[in-house]
Formats: sequence, C-alpha cells, structure tokens
Amino acid sequence: MAHEEQKPAITIGEALEVVANIVGNKPVDESDAAAIQAAEMRATGATAPPISGIGLQAQAAAMVNARRIYDQDKTTLAEIIGDATEKLESDKPVTLRDAEKVRAAELQGDVEGLIGSHCDAPKETVTPGGVAEAISTAATLNQS
Repeated sequence: MAHEEQKPAITIGEALEVVANIVGNKPVDESDAAAIQAAEMRATGATAPPISGIGLQAQAAAMVNARRIYDQDKTTLAEIIGDATEKLESDKPVTLRDAEKVRAAELQGDVEGLIGSHCDAPKETVTPGGVAEAISTAATLNQS
C-alpha cells in the first residue's frame, strides 16, 4: 500500500484571501462583514470580534459603504481581507462547523446569526464566491 502524501489543510485566513482574489472588487456589505467577523472569531477562538481585527474593520466599512452612492468610493473585500493570513491574530484549518457558523452569519447579516440584529430578514443565498462559500469549500477539501 503506497503512502499518500497528506496535503496541508486550508486555513480560514487562506480561504478569506481566496475570496479577495475572486470577488475582491465587491464593496463590503453587512452580510460580508458578519461572515468575516464569524470567520475571524472561529480562527482565533474568540467569543467576540477582536477590537483591531478584520471583522470590525469590515463592519465599519459596511456602515460607511451603506452611505456612499458610488461603488468606486466604497471599501472592497480585497482591501479588508486581501492579506487575512497576516492580519489574523491566529489561524486554524477550516472545519465543517466553521463553515456552518460563517454561512449562518452571512445569511443573517449578523455574527451571532440572530434575525433582526442588523437587517430585517435573512438573505436567501450566500454571495457566489463570497466568504461563506469559500469557507465551505475549504472545509469540504479539508475533510477529504
């Protein structure tokens, strides 16, 4: 029986950087910010987003972006998570549980997944190529 070489697991930071490469020019919105906050909390093991972390940067960007008219004036995903592996206090391989939490946060637009905290109703689907989708794909790849 041949020994198969084990691939290193994909980390949360790496998955976020993939998002920056795929849909990095997308302006950050509440759903993105919630997903980024949830991903950061899963990566660091924190119970709240770190004060100087990418999650709160994303939240601030989403609030400012909501008031701006032109997309070229808005902060993009690439600006917030383009170098996520360097910005995260700690990082870890993505698990299926991480993917579930991040997906719930993105759909609800709320890091805790509570309807009504930041928006009136949950989204129907996650952003194609976005945070929840990238975390989910990384979790699936890490399982195999």
